[in-house]
Amino acid sequence: MLYPRAGVLFPGCLPEPGLAQDRNGKPPLISPVHTHLRVGSRGSKLALVQVEEVQSLLAGKGTNIPFDRKIYSTRGDENKAVSLTTSPADDFFTDTLDAALLTGDIDVAVHSAKDLPQTLRDGLAVFALTRSLDETDAFIGKTTFDRLSAGSKVATSSILRQQQVKALNPRIETVDIRGTIEERIQKMHDGCCDGLIVATAALKRLGLEKYIQSVMPWEAAPLQGQLAVAGRAGDTALRELFIPIDARRNYGRVFLVGAGPGDPGLITVKGVAALQSADCIFYDYLVPAQLLDHAPHAEKIYAGKRKGSHAMPQEELNRLIRQKAMAGKTVVRLKGGDPLVFGRGADEIEYLRRYHIETEVVPGISSAVGIPSRLGIPLTARGVAATVAFVSGYKHGEDEHRPAPLDIPRADTLVFLMGLTKLDQIVESLEASRRPKQTPVMVISKGTCPQEKIVSGTLADIQQRIKENPLEPPVLIVVGETLKFYREDRDTPRRTRILYTGTDPEQFRAYGEVIPFPMIEITPAKPTAGRIKTLLTNLSGYDIILFTSKFGVKYFFELLAREGYATKKLRPKIFVAIGQATAGALAKEGVSVALAASVETSEGLFQEMTEKLELRGRKILFPRSVLPNPYLKQKLTGQGARVDELTVYDNTPPAKRPLPVPEATIGQVVFTSPSTARNFLAAYGAIPRYWKISSRGAVTSAFLREAGYADFDELRNTH
Repeated sequence: MLYPRAGVLFPGCLPEPGLAQDRNGKPPLISPVHTHLRVGSRGSKLALVQVEEVQSLLAGKGTNIPFDRKIYSTRGDENKAVSLTTSPADDFFTDTLDAALLTGDIDVAVHSAKDLPQTLRDGLAVFALTRSLDETDAFIGKTTFDRLSAGSKVATSSILRQQQVKALNPRIETVDIRGTIEERIQKMHDGCCDGLIVATAALKRLGLEKYIQSVMPWEAAPLQGQLAVAGRAGDTALRELFIPIDARRNYGRVFLVGAGPGDPGLITVKGVAALQSADCIFYDYLVPAQLLDHAPHAEKIYAGKRKGSHAMPQEELNRLIRQKAMAGKTVVRLKGGDPLVFGRGADEIEYLRRYHIETEVVPGISSAVGIPSRLGIPLTARGVAATVAFVSGYKHGEDEHRPAPLDIPRADTLVFLMGLTKLDQIVESLEASRRPKQTPVMVISKGTCPQEKIVSGTLADIQQRIKENPLEPPVLIVVGETLKFYREDRDTPRRTRILYTGTDPEQFRAYGEVIPFPMIEITPAKPTAGRIKTLLTNLSGYDIILFTSKFGVKYFFELLAREGYATKKLRPKIFVAIGQATAGALAKEGVSVALAASVETSEGLFQEMTEKLELRGRKILFPRSVLPNPYLKQKLTGQGARVDELTVYDNTPPAKRPLPVPEATIGQVVFTSPSTARNFLAAYGAIPRYWKISSRGAVTSAFLREAGYADFDELRNTH
């Protein structure tokens, strides 16, 4: 979500003149003659307190403007006999306020955010969601919740809360209740129930915390404890007034990224870009481990999601993704195949939308399409198959000991996912649908991966063939005549497999099948307070700022942001980058690069700097890693420059892990720095003799020679 720049249209709480009229031809909502806001709300004490809270939040951000309050009674207020468990209209608690906004009778409406409709009326928008005062639910009664006896009555207006109460204690009876907080408490005192479940934030806002006996352990309703300010979608000037109190401006984003069918090279370019931008990645067991190497600095959380073995329940996963995003993180939910094919992607999107968290889907190649295609098997072919159907072998909520019946679609080609344990049932169902026993069937294990295995047969013999040649999941089952296009003796030359030990494998894709396997881990350094103070004091005095990696750019600008340093002050500086990736990182920071070395080595960078820049007498700042590399400083100092180095990130060896593919399938290894070669040798002892070795830069080459490796290619430019 994009937000307009704050603080432009409201000097002294008044906008610039000349704003357009609203849809009813009325004057602008905030103008030189409108010095107050008409604010609508419901009439309960809680609703009025919430209006005061919004006004106070604005004042805390420097906007003091009078509120002219208008009270409205909604259908929810007038029809308290209607149970909320019957799913009343979406706008049950906002209808009259929505109408007042659309007719121009009020400027904005203040709601409990959880009362907002799932879909706002046309012409309306949420101007702000405040930070939650408290997300939890509370139990109030004569005792704590865990001490309630069997048969005790607990009242709540929400069917979800009733289910949650029953899940905690099935012996408790739940009853419906309606009314304001004060009315509900009075009903409890009058004996309608033994306790209530209510929003903790409501009790706090009303000063009724004394009634709280227990805080409930479950995740409460979306937007609980938050306030919402709604207005007309076209009132951009008024919307800007509320930006400073809108919690969403500090939210991060969530990307649902498809990892592809198994081969890490089959992820999309946009998927890689999302990974590289991620602060946190939640990944499934179907995700190739090499893809995580695109984000060496990101937090990585395993989410499991394998049939019969989930490392993390879906509800907990949703909550963690939300919490990371609300903390301002860029979150990637990395899922095998395509994120919206036979997965919980739709559930995750719907959940995040309820919290107004920006979510983007990056499609992936579904295994249902990608694996047959990789094998040269068309799912449709002229004169052979005109239709294809995709079938999940697993249904939600299914008992694995009593599998649900399979519905076989009518299609020429059938593709079954998650069907290995249901092969017998699939065959029986296909035979029952009158498929000929000689219909071709192929079962593919770990398709597109080095461990790929294939068992082919027909409906008549595929079960026996699988018994003789057991396969491991994940598998794909393809049924149909197009399988006859498959040729086991495909003679297409296989591309060289390149083990890439650096952090930017994309530039090597043209040379072969790149297997990312970084031998360094990147984390931010922690300069002392004194070093930071010295940097900020002296920063204006530097003529040139030099970067030799995108990580130097990332962590340098993050350091400045933490210290509140305005980066626009750096625009007059001369920025120098070692190559296009580093120059691109600077461009994302809004910086113009004076020189991006075409030869991406320290030697190449130094050569171009001497040819294109005046260095004598210049002060150069060099943000870099913790690892010493004296070459540039020595050479630049020799040209009469003064070079100050600043450590902004650490470069450490990763934990030893197995090679991502069998050693014998690798044809080439690329070392991008002395540390990548040093760390590889420390972990694995030696470089296999049959691997072609490529070294990037003279310093890396010198290390390899010292380590006893003389036969290698030196890469001077990867473009």
